[in-house]
Amino acid sequence: MNFQGRCLGTGIGSFPLDDPEEAFSLILENLPEIPFWPQLPKRGFHEQMVPQYAQGFPGIVEDPVKERLHVEADRALSKLERFYEKEMAGDVGAFALSPDYAIGFDTMIRGLRRHRPDALVCTKGHVTGPVTFGFSVKDEKGAAIFYDPNLQDVVCKWIALKAWYQIERLKEFGVPTIIFLDEPYMAAFGTTGMNVGRDDVVQAINGVAARIHGAGGLAGVHCCGNTDWSILFETDVDIVNFDAFEFMDRMLLYPEQVRTFLNRGGNLAWGLVPTSSAVLEQSVETLDKRFDDGVEALVRSGIERERLLSQSLVTPACGLGSLTGKEALSALSLVRQLSRHLRKKHLQHV
Repeated sequence: MNFQGRCLGTGIGSFPLDDPEEAFSLILENLPEIPFWPQLPKRGFHEQMVPQYAQGFPGIVEDPVKERLHVEADRALSKLERFYEKEMAGDVGAFALSPDYAIGFDTMIRGLRRHRPDALVCTKGHVTGPVTFGFSVKDEKGAAIFYDPNLQDVVCKWIALKAWYQIERLKEFGVPTIIFLDEPYMAAFGTTGMNVGRDDVVQAINGVAARIHGAGGLAGVHCCGNTDWSILFETDVDIVNFDAFEFMDRMLLYPEQVRTFLNRGGNLAWGLVPTSSAVLEQSVETLDKRFDDGVEALVRSGIERERLLSQSLVTPACGLGSLTGKEALSALSLVRQLSRHLRKKHLQHV
């Protein structure tokens, strides 16, 4: 799918409210071009980013009181035949996001049915990426299930099916759906806590991206920390989202990989708006300067300016769930204002 972000704004996922209607109303008001559904961790354990996608996973054991979950490996293996039957049959309804785990998703659908903005370009959903899910969820012995070849395959297919379900439900609005794979665990790549090779990571992400593309969606990957960005640019995703407030200099170390990614049609999602109390100290002017500095550095490395500007999005650096309500509203407002400013400044004649 040929997609150009054109400096439009969107968000990551989490939001610091417990009222889904209020949360989505604020998102739609500020980001009418690419609204996203809100993940609401303040509502409880099931709305946290890993438990939210664990519902029904083979062998899963949840303890909402202690806010823990793990997989019983033997029980998981006994359920694999049934899992693969549903997966191969394309029974997407078996992998639904229920309101008990993701009330913001159905709230988004109801909200867009009531008011579909004229400006709507895409809808946006999200899943916990296969690497982060696979390393966050452990078996009963404390080992990450990503290390188990059987369970690693299930994780990748499971996450892909959760993404596919969102795309199918959002098709009614007649615009493409973007699904971000949230991969904060990629900040641990190369450490003793993540003993896998780059090929394992690329294969896992590409497996999910292929399913998203097959369903007619666009695939993005988001990492809110620093990582080996060359790995993510090597994958088949359409969008790479990075924290451009804290880690711009680290991403700029990979100009050749950025150029190759953009030349094949990829988009950079610049997480320019900080997701800390620092957001209250920022303005469109300060963030515009950060963006200009990043663009100029990439242009000096030989990347075509017009391509770079056309194939960019604007986002917060991460989810907003850890902020106060005031800070989250400030972040949304800054994304909206900065997006409009950049489009007017750079793209009126492109």
